[in-house]
Amino acid sequence: MDIKNLVLSDEAVNIIDNGTWVDNLPGAEGVSLFVTGMESEAAKAAMISAQADARMKNNGEPLTALQHSDATRKVLAEVVLKDWKGLTDNGKEIAYDKQLAKQWITSRNGERFAGLVLIAAQRVDAMAGEFAEKVAKN
Repeated sequence: MDIKNLVLSDEAVNIIDNGTWVDNLPGAEGVSLFVTGMESEAAKAAMISAQADARMKNNGEPLTALQHSDATRKVLAEVVLKDWKGLTDNGKEIAYDKQLAKQWITSRNGERFAGLVLIAAQRVDAMAGEFAEKVAKN
């Protein structure tokens, strides 16, 4: 087995921490999301913080599935998603707006969008080496 399958290059870690464009998302033809990985330093720190806040509100009790989901959505909105392309409203391009992204990702109405952002972030984590090679070639 090639070591690059087990140990990430510095370039791959940079992609995870700083983000890259991810497209070919299921059910979202023409949409590209600029995301960091969920394994980025910022995302991990934000997740620890969001879960700690939830535990404080829970009087130290274990988190419920809903609290885990809420923490993940908060991290996706505040840390992971950096930009988008290809999102439209009645054919008109929607410019990236962090507050709008947060509104969509953290609301029940935005479950599908939040899922796309999570898929994109997980793809960055899983394929960081491939993304880094692609960037190096360009």
